[in-house]
Amino acid sequence: MRRTVDSGYIEFCRVGGIVVMNMYNVTAKVSGSWGTTLVGTVPEGFRPNDQIRQRCQVANTDGDRASGLWVQPSGAMYISNFGGTGLSGTYSFSCTACWPAA
Repeated sequence: MRRTVDSGYIEFCRVGGIVVMNMYNVTAKVSGSWGTTLVGTVPEGFRPNDQIRQRCQVANTDGDRASGLWVQPSGAMYISNFGGTGLSGTYSFSCTACWPAA
């Protein structure tokens, strides 16, 4: 299942009880320590039982950035600055994650 967001896309695939998510070039504005932006919602049947955190690759930046994807059991998907103040502004994020389906 593919979902196009404001920019880029998020794909979900369920194989048995495991969900694989691929997020590519999703743009989000992040600022401040632990700042977050809602980027989408995991469809019913693909949601995790528990909160998931996964590091993301940030496009067009030098060095390691402490940012990632936060997936809630409700299905809400956030891009987050995982502490620190390294990110401030709008960036493109990509990552892959997997989890047991609820």
